[in-house]
Amino acid sequence: MKFKIISTLAIFFTTFLVIGSQFPLFSQEVGTVEVKKSRLYVGLSGGYFQNQITNETSMSLPGIKYTTSNSFSGSGEIGYFFSNYFGLSSGIGYSPYQSEVTLDAYQIKFNTVDSENETYERRITGSNIKEVQKIDFFTVPICVNFRLPFSKAVGLFLQTGVNLALPVKKSYSSSGTFSYKGYYPAYNLLLENLPQYGFQDNVATAYEGRLDLKPVNVFGTASVGLDFLVQEKFQIAVAGSFCKSLSNISRYSPSGEFRLSSDINQMKSFMEGSNKVSAQSVGINISFRFFLE
Repeated sequence: MKFKIISTLAIFFTTFLVIGSQFPLFSQEVGTVEVKKSRLYVGLSGGYFQNQITNETSMSLPGIKYTTSNSFSGSGEIGYFFSNYFGLSSGIGYSPYQSEVTLDAYQIKFNTVDSENETYERRITGSNIKEVQKIDFFTVPICVNFRLPFSKAVGLFLQTGVNLALPVKKSYSSSGTFSYKGYYPAYNLLLENLPQYGFQDNVATAYEGRLDLKPVNVFGTASVGLDFLVQEKFQIAVAGSFCKSLSNISRYSPSGEFRLSSDINQMKSFMEGSNKVSAQSVGINISFRFFLE
């Protein structure tokens, strides 16, 4: 994934350098244009990102896999450059994250009691388990901007800081096939294929629910790229961007043994059994800025 992103960034930077060289502002006549030392700007940004939600767990679940997804993010920005080299910015944005968790096989057993208060061992196996987690964040970035100008029209920039991320969508959908059996040690008896008693084989299960997340999360963010002043007050910037949560975004508190499914037609999210949940994205972002002064 990293190689794909780096290759795409190289193509974008090369393309923008070629395009930028066609603007009159890049000619030597630019040297006669006065560059202001402080400038207020507003802007819009949009980007294409690969993102992933990771559920870190101490559960013994061999074979668990995570799949990244692609999405578009957007934001509005307001900033101020105190000089040609340094500025601050903030704004509002919207960033969707999605990840698919798959598990080929699952099994668990635990002691419980039946409707007649008799103790037995419940044995559960599962296969072809898949869960899709979706989280959309409303974001408020607070960033520091560093710029190294190559000319009065082109510069290398680094934007870094934090994103305050508020989840506005937090859902999961799960599916899998489960079998439920009951072993009664007092009688050395295994009950199966008895749906009326809660013991059934090969139950195709689909379940949807809401994830329990912290109301405010802090993400670290960094972007590095090139900016092009195509007119006196209009700038285009293209950058490679990375964003990652700095702490656990989940409010679940795992305790005891996690059971993905305990009963027929019931499934919990993998996130509920995770000790730490993180989210990250990497991609390409394009910004359009208009300078007000």
